Amino acid sequence: MEGKLKALDPRGHFNEIQRAPLSPRLDTLADKTVYIINSWPGETHGFGKVEEALDARLRAKYPGIKLEYRTRMSYSSDDPRLWAELKEKADAFVYFAAPSCSTTACAVTWPARSIERFGTPGVVVLYRYLEKDALISREREGMCIRLAETEFPCTDISREDLDALLGDIEDALFRPLTPEELEEGPYTPAQPGRYCAEGTEDELQEYFQSNGLTDGLPVIIPTEERLKAMLKGTSHAPDEVIASQMAPEGRIVTVEQAAITAVMAGAKPEYLPVILAMIELMGTDQRHHQTAKSTNAFSFMQVVNGPIRKEIGMNDSVCALGPGGRANAVIGRAHRLAMINLGGSEVGVNLMGVMGNNSCYTFAFAENEEASPWAPYSTSLGFQEGESVLSILTGGWSHVGNYMLNPSLEDFYREIKGFEMLMGVTILVSPMRAKELAEEGCRTRQEIEDYFWRKITVRVGDLRSRRVFAPPITQDPLTGESVTEDSVVPLFARNQLHVIVVGDPQGSNVVQGWSQYSPHSTSIDKWR
Repeated sequence: MEGKLKALDPRGHFNEIQRAPLSPRLDTLADKTVYIINSWPGETHGFGKVEEALDARLRAKYPGIKLEYRTRMSYSSDDPRLWAELKEKADAFVYFAAPSCSTTACAVTWPARSIERFGTPGVVVLYRYLEKDALISREREGMCIRLAETEFPCTDISREDLDALLGDIEDALFRPLTPEELEEGPYTPAQPGRYCAEGTEDELQEYFQSNGLTDGLPVIIPTEERLKAMLKGTSHAPDEVIASQMAPEGRIVTVEQAAITAVMAGAKPEYLPVILAMIELMGTDQRHHQTAKSTNAFSFMQVVNGPIRKEIGMNDSVCALGPGGRANAVIGRAHRLAMINLGGSEVGVNLMGVMGNNSCYTFAFAENEEASPWAPYSTSLGFQEGESVLSILTGGWSHVGNYMLNPSLEDFYREIKGFEMLMGVTILVSPMRAKELAEEGCRTRQEIEDYFWRKITVRVGDLRSRRVFAPPITQDPLTGESVTEDSVVPLFARNQLHVIVVGDPQGSNVVQGWSQYSPHSTSIDKWR
């Protein structure tokens, strides 16, 4: 009979929550100022019909009411000026979310942190299929932000359902607060225990699958013996905290918990420093909290530089982005398992990718420094040559390539211009193509990045006519002059264009463009 195992619980621990009461409700909106806040610009949020009806209803019912409309250009970032304006002028607010998981979370987060907490009552309007995501954010923020929900899409909402939604919005502004909504002070949710289950290998595999503790693939069952062996990969104490705000839900992670994830992913102990560095990054950069839980199904590109690449056998050559390399596959997979178990990512709750993204399974590789004509990628981020470094870039939902049949790269430039989110691009260059570009005059990494930056351009008028996510362009970055509709400017900010050499030195002159940007890097050596 197969022996039984005790499986260690792989989940991260919750931070203490500081609960705060909602702001007092109003008796009337007559002669009051109500701010209507949109998470997204344009009509893509789908609430236009609701807003129009709300505007008409409030003006008809409440004499002297003043409605102020504000649109957030970045739903995930702080906006102290807007919060200060609301604190000074608003008597109430209605915050419209959008058909997006991360946007809905932020539509709860910012009122809890910066509006209700300072005395302005309000309500968040969201789509019902994203309710669980909103409730998780509400619990994390320690404030029972009131919600008004409707079905998605609501462009064809019936009169009856529209009236009900408008009534819910009004009710949220007037209904007296409940004891739960008045609670305040510290609170810590129930924490996971040392062990989560006991059983045979097959029974535990089923337990991990049915309880959402894997990425859908079988895992190595984490036991005390396997954990002890994994911890030999680092000199750091098991109870040392690596991350206090692990994405996406801001949980606490120790070295030991990270090592449990490494066991589950199939890592060797020598991989552990890279996995610890990864969790450090995912627990310190707030950008990862939003992109980890998007309906757009973002992924994260992990790039390793330095001696550790060869020490642990990472693949930087043939099929480096594909199957076959254990270190690449395991380190990439550990990232997703860490977000699930240590960060609280859950499909159907706060991981709501409409189609998903296959690069979310595993996306880690090493730069081919030996075959590159340029200094390692990590040196462009401020690290020394010879230092082992992990860089995580965000995006991953689109790529273009391979373009080995068009030496001019004209198709490449044209398709990069079609990216919907213009936050940045990472260009993966094969050693053969890198050699050709160096021979053409791009002798340093800065020169090759400048080359691509100047080539990937757009007419300002064409950009403004498209529905894209991009920072507004008001100035030509090359000349410093104000732009006109006919100005042709680089599509991306210079610091959001990255070139990395990877692939078979004997292979074709391939180049790929990935929608990956905003690198966040750390030393791997400190985790040895």
